[in-house]
Amino acid sequence: MRLPEHLELLLTDEPVLDVYAHGPWRVPDGLFEDISARIDALANDPRAADLTTDEHKLLTLPASLVTAEIFGILAFLPGGGAIKAGSWSQLPERLLHRHLANPGALSTRMTRWDAPGGRWRPPVDWLIEAPDRELAIELARECLGVLEGVEPLEERRKALLRLYSDPPECDVNLPKMELREHWHANAGDDIVAAVPELLGPVGYLDWVCEGLLAAYAILAEAAPRDESVESHLIQLLLQGSMEHVPAELAAALGEDRYHDLQQRFPAERRGFKADAWQQRTRAWLVRALVAGAADACRAWLDMAMRFVAIVQGLPGDPWFPKAEWIPVGQFQTDLRRLYAPRRRVVNPLTETLKAPAGAEEAGPDGEPGAAASGTRAELASTLVEQPELTAALEELTRGKDPVRLLIAGPDGTGKRDAAQELGKALALGRDPLWVTDNLYAGQRLSDAVAKLHADARDCAGDRLLVIDGLDGIVADPGNGEAIADELHRLLAIHAELNLVVLCDAGGDERIRDVNPVLPGRFRIARTRPFTAQGHAELFRRALDRLGVRATRQAVEAAGALLAATPPMQSLRNARLAPYLADQVVAAVRARTGDGAELVVRKGDVPAALDTAQSAGNPLHELRDLTGLETVKHEIALLVAGTHAARLRSESGLRITPPTRHMVFTGNPGTGKTMVARLLGRIYKKLGVLSSGHLVEASRAHLVGEYIGQTAPRTRRLVERAIGGVLFIDEAYTLTQSPLKGDYGHEAIAELVKLMEDHRDDLVVIVAGYEQEMAEFLAANPGLDSRFPKQIHFPDYTDDELITVFGQLAEADGFRLAPGTDDVLRSMLRRAPRGPSFGNGRLMRNLLDVAVANQADRIASVAVGASGDAVPAKPPAKKDLLTLTAEDLPPLLEHPEEFFGLYL
Repeated sequence: MRLPEHLELLLTDEPVLDVYAHGPWRVPDGLFEDISARIDALANDPRAADLTTDEHKLLTLPASLVTAEIFGILAFLPGGGAIKAGSWSQLPERLLHRHLANPGALSTRMTRWDAPGGRWRPPVDWLIEAPDRELAIELARECLGVLEGVEPLEERRKALLRLYSDPPECDVNLPKMELREHWHANAGDDIVAAVPELLGPVGYLDWVCEGLLAAYAILAEAAPRDESVESHLIQLLLQGSMEHVPAELAAALGEDRYHDLQQRFPAERRGFKADAWQQRTRAWLVRALVAGAADACRAWLDMAMRFVAIVQGLPGDPWFPKAEWIPVGQFQTDLRRLYAPRRRVVNPLTETLKAPAGAEEAGPDGEPGAAASGTRAELASTLVEQPELTAALEELTRGKDPVRLLIAGPDGTGKRDAAQELGKALALGRDPLWVTDNLYAGQRLSDAVAKLHADARDCAGDRLLVIDGLDGIVADPGNGEAIADELHRLLAIHAELNLVVLCDAGGDERIRDVNPVLPGRFRIARTRPFTAQGHAELFRRALDRLGVRATRQAVEAAGALLAATPPMQSLRNARLAPYLADQVVAAVRARTGDGAELVVRKGDVPAALDTAQSAGNPLHELRDLTGLETVKHEIALLVAGTHAARLRSESGLRITPPTRHMVFTGNPGTGKTMVARLLGRIYKKLGVLSSGHLVEASRAHLVGEYIGQTAPRTRRLVERAIGGVLFIDEAYTLTQSPLKGDYGHEAIAELVKLMEDHRDDLVVIVAGYEQEMAEFLAANPGLDSRFPKQIHFPDYTDDELITVFGQLAEADGFRLAPGTDDVLRSMLRRAPRGPSFGNGRLMRNLLDVAVANQADRIASVAVGASGDAVPAKPPAKKDLLTLTAEDLPPLLEHPEEFFGLYL
């Protein structure tokens, strides 16, 4: 049982305007605000500024005649007595909110509706009071102009504009009613077809009756009822509180039917009860709705409401119908009640009440049905602590319909295992086809759609199709929306297609943001992070795979440890248990030796699991770094501020968590990356960050090569860094591309948003040259405030660089011979100190050159003069570990060549 596709927007909670004669329409973000601004601009136009009235009952007085005119136009544009529904159907209230005398609360209920009478008529209504009639007509035309963009009203609005473009030849100062008659008579057939009210009350009644009878005929066929057309019309008149049959119906229905109505009217009136008619009509519409006549139901409701509005207003314009006359609200409630996605719970009786032994469920031909034939294997799920997903798998494998399953949840919670288990249970004959979001990235729309069609055709009927990362595919601003629409169509075309889609946590909502209908085509199951008990079971299974057993206390301790361990990059949820098991088993094997049975005991489970592999005290390591005294002082202040905030919090004082993102400026090789890594570990030790790991990135990690690639790439990078530090080196390159249409600014905008979303467990550090970083911060209005702390890394002095060289040599197992420092100092004294000077990076490369020269020197001395491979004299251990002055690069004639040592 499905709604027509164009009505499925009614099942969502999107901002929708539903003019029944047009159909539901999703209101674009910001459109109504834009129209409101246009209205204000026109009302404040010098030509209209002094044109006001004190007679309007709904607008703040004195009211602008322009605003009053627009108020009337908004009631008229949907149609005289036409139904206007949806969560954003209050057009005057939304577009003229600040002009209303007593603005009420705005409703966002999808079942809200109204049917304004539409008494406005061109060329002018309230603007008739303007002294200059030609100006009034000009302003009335512009009133229509400012309402551009509301799609359900566009056909009628454009038709009226054509009427203004070809006005009749008459005196513009005629009385309003006479002026209207001239304008209406001058309207062409195309205009009247769009705006039939211009035919006058009788002509409009004729037009409505034709539509009403046509809709009734279709409904009566879909849901037969025991009443004649004449009885149906009379009951509509009675429901509209009419005391007689209007004479105008003779022109609309013909004299014979009109006289028939007159004769039946008194008898129908005596037994008529409005409430009973409402209930009967509602039930009739529900039967027609289920029979697939949703469009006919809406057409009948629209025409019935217009019919009542017209006959109420005769001999004048349509009147404002009352809500209780026609069951519009009840119909809209029933539509959502029947078709909106529902939660499903498996009734335990389906399992406890088994068929008698030997009985088989027969199919339509007397053959055993699908359930009896065993076409789907029994599900043997190994999922841990995912009851919602397990229930969905059991329900789908017991059913006969094609599988349509959407699994949303955090990474590492069993989504892919579930898809594999489902594929085995379905036993479709071929292994599942797995498709990832990367296969659609960067493709032209036509190629992406062609691939989707090919995959659906290939899998239809005998193969499970698994789309991993559908939320990422549809979120692509380039092709995503079109692919979502195409997938929705393919699900209808290939009714036998078995499809599973995997999404991150909240992925179903992200898909719904792009295509509100698509998630409703799936059984949705969500996974969740594991509790301590779930982690304990995963740890026990990981040990089983390694052939190791554990005590109950050890398993429980491991579960508690894993539940308290923060995730890091891809090491999260179910992936933590094997990681811990490997470490614990290695420790147990070292303790027990080879050959002994391996048993994990509680004491073998560590007190903490450091996924970032950050042993040692980072504060001591920072203190021991050469130079960087100002940097150390700034970091010390940050640490002190964190300690103070904790003390205030423990004392019950209110604290505001600071923004910890920062800027590192300085030349290459001054220790920015090293300090960023230490800072992450420091914040981990202080409890500010959950893991303290470092993720290094550059422009290439954030900026895509085509539209739609940058934002997802930036999001993935930030997700890897959550819990630690994201270090973006040479960040200024995001704003310095000479290419037109570069996506660097898109990366910055996405980064700024994500920094704020994850400020509690993420530190972003951007680094680069001082001047370039100042220009970078000025490139986006939100950047400077997001990076309140800036730390400058000065160049190392010659003495500090020599110390760094010695430390690097010692770390590699070398010592420096006497006199080496003096040669180094002489080299550094001649080196140009520009922005490209390598600092510590230069010392690393000088050391590499020196080690290579030392190896060549020792090999030359050790090899015999004959050149054979037999050593003449083995070198002493001291010689192997010593770097001398002659191992350093020679002093260069041209100092600029110095940079070649580390390029």
